[in-house]
Order: sequence, then C-alpha cells, then structure tokens
Amino acid sequence: MTKHTLVSQYIEFKVSDHASRWEQLQPKKYWEYRKKWEEYPKKQIVAKFPLHLDIECTRRCNLRCPMCPRAVKIANGEKLIEGDMDFELFKKIVDEGSKSGFYAIKFSYLGEPLLCRDLPKMITYAKKKGIIDTMFNTNGSLLTEEISKKLIKVGLDKIFISFDSPYPEHYNKIRIGTNFDRVFENVKRLAVLRKKMRSITPLIRVSMTVMQENKEEVLDYIKLWSPIVDSIGFGDYTNPDHKDKEAGRRSIRELKEHKDFICSQLYQRLFIHWDGKIGLCCADYDGSLNLGNARDVNIKDIWLGEKMKKIRNLHNQGKWKKVPLCQKCDLPYYI
Repeated sequence: MTKHTLVSQYIEFKVSDHASRWEQLQPKKYWEYRKKWEEYPKKQIVAKFPLHLDIECTRRCNLRCPMCPRAVKIANGEKLIEGDMDFELFKKIVDEGSKSGFYAIKFSYLGEPLLCRDLPKMITYAKKKGIIDTMFNTNGSLLTEEISKKLIKVGLDKIFISFDSPYPEHYNKIRIGTNFDRVFENVKRLAVLRKKMRSITPLIRVSMTVMQENKEEVLDYIKLWSPIVDSIGFGDYTNPDHKDKEAGRRSIRELKEHKDFICSQLYQRLFIHWDGKIGLCCADYDGSLNLGNARDVNIKDIWLGEKMKKIRNLHNQGKWKKVPLCQKCDLPYYI
C-alpha cells in the first residue's frame, strides 16, 4: 500500500466567540462524526454507509458565476436539465441512511438551495431523523428575512455563503446576477435575527474562491467580515471544465502531481444529484461513473459495492489515474 497523502484546497478559521460557543454545545455524536471524518481516509476505513451525503435539493440557480461547473456547461452550450429533488425521494434517502448511522447532509451541489421550495421541510425531516450536521452552500442573494427566520426555526446547523471579493465592483463581476450590497445586508440580517431569536444555529461562514484576480484582497476580506460572521474560509480555484491544468488556470497554488494521492472522499461521502443519480465525488458532475440511482438502489449497496471497491483499491495502489474521472481532477496536484 502506498503512503496516504491528504491534500486540501480549503482553509477555514474562526473569527467570533459564537463559533466557539457553537462547538461547545455540540453533542458527543457530532465529535464522533468529525473524528471519523478525519481518521477514516487516513486509515482507509470504510463505514457501512457514507458518513456524509451531499444531497442536491435543486439544480436550478439564479446566477452565472464563472468558477461554477454549472455555469461553465451553459457557457459551453451544453444542455443542462434542471429540477428539484422530489421530497419522497429525499425521505427514502434519509430513511435508509438514518438506519445505518450516517451523520451529515449538505443540501447543495450545483444548484442554489434557496430556490428549493422544500428546503425547510427537508431540514426539518433530517433533524427529526437524527442527522447531526445539516448545512448548505448559497450565494446568499435569496436570503430574505422570511427564509432566514425559517432556517433558524428548523434548526439548520451551518450556512456557507459564497462571497468572492470585499470590493463591490469586483464582487459584481464575479457573482453575475446579483449585487454586493444585497447579499452583504442579507448576511448581516441573518446574524441579527439569530441573536434576536436566541438561537445558536446556524453557524455562519463566508467563503472566498481565491484566484489570481482576487488574491490580493484577502486581508480586506477578513476585515470586512470578521465583525459579522463566525468563520471565514478560503478555497482555491479548481478547473470546472477539466481542461488542461496549465492553460488559463486562475489558481494561486503551484501544481505538482502527488503520485501517492488517495482521495479522502472515497471514505467520507457520496453525492446524490437532484434526480437521484449517485455521483462518486464533487467532480462527478454528470454521474459519469454510473453508480446507480437512489430511486432504484440502496445507497449502502453502492457504497460497499464492487465499483467503489475497485476505485478505492486503485487509489490505495497508487493507480488513481486509471479512474478516468480522477484523471481530470485537480486535487492530486495540490501542494
């Protein structure tokens, strides 16, 4: 077995006392989950069910951000079938997972979850079934006072707002379809409402995708958001159309191939697309490995099945390039 290499494209740090209080109030089950999240990839431990599911409640979106795979597909003229996940399918997935002891759901993937009418109902159902960590990424443009109150009431654990520049003119060029002031005020209001409603949740994080275009803005970004949110994250740009990694790349990191790379996601999570299609990882935008559909199969059977075993074995043997999808991924090249 080759030496396991864990690489990360994301850095996060706490900027408020609220974040520390949130952590102090988490139950034992939450920390059990976080321990497994860290340990299982390092030791190549396969649980009987994914620790976490990314359940795409919708593939619709109101923006056209240039770093988003969905927007890139549209820009390239690809036909994109959009829709929302049926609530009965969602219940089937959660019911199966709750019986097998899974811990977390992220309600987003390529779409904007605040467009999904059933989102509050889905969060309510997940919490009822004992899911310890519920969260989603959002562009924040639809985070109205009404929906903010609903998210607080149903017990959403975390919300991650994508916000890529501290400067309005630059932000508006990146987040095409919204504007700086609207989203900034939406996030501020969420924090105020949470305090007013005396809730510890959701934990509020803003995230910047760091590219050549905005890498000099990091310090101003921290200054802007530190008084308002609980944590701040910085993620490196990844190439959404999987083309040549050197051509037109906007990442700020040096590229170097890790021959002993083993993807941590193989031991942590699966992605369920809005239509039930099961994706291997965050780069499997089209479900290209054809793992199955959650409407017709049990996720546990896929997670423990022969296709997943073969992919894990190839990674463990240092042969990740034999998986066509992994050939296109940026993660093996981070240092």
